[in-house]
Formats: sequence, C-alpha cells, structure tokens
Amino acid sequence: MKVLVGSILIILLLLCGIWLLLSPTFEKIGEKSAKVKNILKDKEDKNNGNPSK
Repeated sequence: MKVLVGSILIILLLLCGIWLLLSPTFEKIGEKSAKVKNILKDKEDKNNGNPSK
C-alpha cells in the first residue's frame, strides 16, 4: 500500500513539473528573474566603481 501511495505522489509531482514547464506563467517568472538579475548586476557594478554605461 505504501508503494502505491508513493508512486502516485511521484507521478503527481512529475505532472506538476511538466505543467509548470509548459505553462506561460513559468516563462513570465523567467523573464522577471532575468530583469532582477540585470538590475542587481548593474547595482553591483556601480558599487564597485565600474559603471557599465
């Protein structure tokens, strides 16, 4: 019985992961994280005295 429940949980987790990869929300999150990364990099460059622009 434990094996059956564990298998079902693993299958559900895999399906959730596939759904996230295919959903447009995941792409939006990726775009926002890239913007935040660029903003943080620019701030770090300015703090180090190396203006990027």
